[in-house]
Amino acid sequence: MRVSRIIPALTVAVLSCVILATSANAEPQARQPDRTTAEVPANVRQFMAAYRDWGRNAQDVDAYLNLFVQDGTARLWDSGLETPRDWAGIKSQIEGVLRLVPDYVFVPETVTSSPDGRVVFVEALNTGTIKEKPVSFKTMHRLVLGDPAAGKDPARVQDGRRFWDQVNMFRPVEDPVNPLRNLFEGIASSATDPAPAAPLPPRVRQLAWNREAAEILVAGVDGTATLQGPGLTTPISGRRAMTEYLDRLFGAVRDIRLEPRATVSAGGTEYREWIGTAVALGGGDPRTIPFSLVERTVRTATGTAWSLHFDTLDLIASVQTVKELRARIFG
Repeated sequence: MRVSRIIPALTVAVLSCVILATSANAEPQARQPDRTTAEVPANVRQFMAAYRDWGRNAQDVDAYLNLFVQDGTARLWDSGLETPRDWAGIKSQIEGVLRLVPDYVFVPETVTSSPDGRVVFVEALNTGTIKEKPVSFKTMHRLVLGDPAAGKDPARVQDGRRFWDQVNMFRPVEDPVNPLRNLFEGIASSATDPAPAAPLPPRVRQLAWNREAAEILVAGVDGTATLQGPGLTTPISGRRAMTEYLDRLFGAVRDIRLEPRATVSAGGTEYREWIGTAVALGGGDPRTIPFSLVERTVRTATGTAWSLHFDTLDLIASVQTVKELRARIFG
C-alpha cells in the first residue's frame, strides 16, 4: 500500500510510535563513533592502495584476484544476481569485463570505513569503450574485509556487493528506434525550504521504503538537501522534486521487500545498505527481481547531500529486451 500522500510529519510520528512500541524489548544498537574517511584503519589503507593500483591497470587479472581472500571462500554480488559469484565466477566475471571493455579503467573516488575496518563503502568511476562507444558511470561497492579472528586477511575482500545501473552498460547497443528510456527524465529542482529533517528511526525508514512512502523518506532530509541518483546528470533539490523522483521509482515496481544490511557512519557521512526483492514492471512484464540499493548522506554547510545507488534496467525493459541487449553485448 502506498502512503506517500499522507502528511509526512504526522506519518513519521505515527510510524515511529508503532515501530518503537513493537520493538520496545529489542536490544538497543550500539552507537558507533564517527570517523573521518581520512582516519580509516591501516588494513583499509592497505586494501585501498592495492585497489587503486589495480584500477590503473585493470587488465591485470591476477592483481584483481589478489584483492580477495585467497582461500577460495570470497563471494561477490552484483546488480541483477540472485546468488553471489564464487571464486571461479569472480575470475570469469573480470575476464568477461575485459573482453567487453579492453580499455577499462577503475578509479575509486570515495572510501568510508567502519571503525574496526571490517566494512568499507567505495564509490568509483568506471570508464572505457563498449562497441566503439565511450562509457563512463559510477558504481558503489560494499566490501566486507577478512576477519583476522577467523584467520582471514583483513586487507582483502571476503564478501563484496556492487550497486550500479546496468542501463549505462547497455546504452551503446540499445535500439536507436526504441532506446532505453530514462525513468527520471525531465525531473528538475523545485523550491527549497528551511525545515529540518524529521528523525527516521531505522525501522521506520525500512517501513517507508517497503510501503513506497516517498514523502516520508524525503521528510527524513532537510529542506535544503540535494538528491543524486540514476538518471540524473546533476543533483536535484527541493522536496517536491525529490518526492517526484522517488514516486517515479515506486511507479516502476511493486511489492518492495527490503531488509537493512550494513550501515557505516564516519565524519558526517553515512551509508545504508538495503537488500531484498521487488516486482519489476519494466516493459509491462511484471516479474520478481533481486532489488538492492545504497543510500549515502553527507552533511554539508548548505544541507544534506543524499544519493541513491540502484539498478533501473528491469524497471524500464521487458525480459525479452534484456535478453536481446545481453546477446548484442556478450554474443
